[in-house]
Amino acid sequence: MSNKVFAVLTEVVSIQKYVFGSNKLKENLGASYLIQQIYEKPLQEAVKEVLPSANGYDFDAWWKNPDIIQMNNGAEFEVGYIGGGNALLFFRQKDRAEEFIKEWTKSLLVQSPGVVTAIACNEFDLNNNFPKEIDEIFKKLHENKYSQIPQTVIPRHGITAECPHSGYSMERNWYPLKKTYLSSTIYAKIKAAEESKKELEKTYEAILNNQFCFTDELDELGQQTGESHIAVVHIDGNRMGKRFQSAASLQALRELSKSVKHATDKSFESLLKVIIDKFDDIVKALGYKDSSDYEKNHKCKDGKTILPLRPIIIGGDDITFVSEGRLGIYFAKLFLEFFENEGANIKDDKDNGLSACAGLAITKTKYPFYRGYELSTELCSNAKKVRKAQKDKGSWLDFHIAYGGFSGTLEDIRKNHYKASLGDLCFRPYKIKDNSENGFETLVQNTKELKNKFPKNKIKELRQVLTLGKESIDKFMKHINARGLKLPEMKGKTYHEKIFVGEKQKLTPYFDMIEFMEFYPSFELEDRKEA
Repeated sequence: MSNKVFAVLTEVVSIQKYVFGSNKLKENLGASYLIQQIYEKPLQEAVKEVLPSANGYDFDAWWKNPDIIQMNNGAEFEVGYIGGGNALLFFRQKDRAEEFIKEWTKSLLVQSPGVVTAIACNEFDLNNNFPKEIDEIFKKLHENKYSQIPQTVIPRHGITAECPHSGYSMERNWYPLKKTYLSSTIYAKIKAAEESKKELEKTYEAILNNQFCFTDELDELGQQTGESHIAVVHIDGNRMGKRFQSAASLQALRELSKSVKHATDKSFESLLKVIIDKFDDIVKALGYKDSSDYEKNHKCKDGKTILPLRPIIIGGDDITFVSEGRLGIYFAKLFLEFFENEGANIKDDKDNGLSACAGLAITKTKYPFYRGYELSTELCSNAKKVRKAQKDKGSWLDFHIAYGGFSGTLEDIRKNHYKASLGDLCFRPYKIKDNSENGFETLVQNTKELKNKFPKNKIKELRQVLTLGKESIDKFMKHINARGLKLPEMKGKTYHEKIFVGEKQKLTPYFDMIEFMEFYPSFELEDRKEA
């Protein structure tokens, strides 16, 4: 039996540009919070404005009872699902759907200036050939996204001063800054940042236990004086778009959205628990004597201890957080492990569970934040590219440590600065929970061996030799062999003898190990002896 309604599919466009278009963490956090909220109060108010009968509607009904489709029972409106930056809504009448679009986008101009949305409205048969119906409306959304450029901020004109944060016109008086004027976009982000922190700490209050808090400042992530690296971590689920668009029914789509959100939320909770449980070990790895030594300089105004991690985006399968530079790889690895475990039973059409890839840009604290974020997304994309090329099903991680001010794309940086005369210096990315040649466990074990068995001066010398020619490498190998030293060995490979190995493309794993040992917690690389 047919049940034709009118579907409205929305998507927030250029989320990254909106959230990370500033070097101020507080503005990034506020922007992220605004994005999270646009499917809450603004959406609900717009629906009630065009459909007074929706005043008593439970907008979470789709989440609580995913199997019940209210449109089949004559309802005038229903939320299909919300997740992954999308919202799918159903209206009985086409004119109500169109009125909603006008009302909702108008409200965003006031409540979330600068947010760009793409919208598609199609007739939709809920009971027949759901995969075809959902595919068609997603195609229409894709077309609309690239054919329309909505104006979402007040344009500049000749008599308006320029906001120093955004370049837009100044319209709002920001009183705490002594009558400094800001654009409405920046004003909204700063105001939202205050709510963002309260909401975040309320969400995780059971884990934080009235003892820990999050910071809104990049230089308060646990850095020691004179040590100013942060890690910008971007994590993205694998094949998520295909999963959603291949859902067999509305109920399946809802269940998938719920399952992915649950896996993400539980994984982040597990990460927080590890950080708090191992807090003393973690702060010692940052160079502090113990947690009390760390707490001397890293407390919030209310006396709670600042965690060396700050989430920016936790939405569906899209995660971004910042941390103290030496903890980013460790935290990302833990999250990916938890995410795989939580999503092991959430199968796709190829019978694979959930997995994700992570990109980490480790930069100086004062390095342009947006550039660090862009680099982290490129690293994540590179990890996905390698995963796909190897036809792998797991989670992968790639990282880059920016000691200086290298510019350009990730490909340019590695081509121009990470190639030696004998081959590539970068062996990354790495597969999580794997001990093969490109396995993360192999990297940890080999780095541990190099760190604990090689003198520091020889590790330093190895780093220099890697960038030189064959003669220097041969000389170094003879020298360490004479001293009874042996480089970490990979099964079936001769890296420990030749350093650079490969048929089409020669590369070495040792440069990664040397960088890795500087930016991975020391307690994970200790050569612990059994009692």
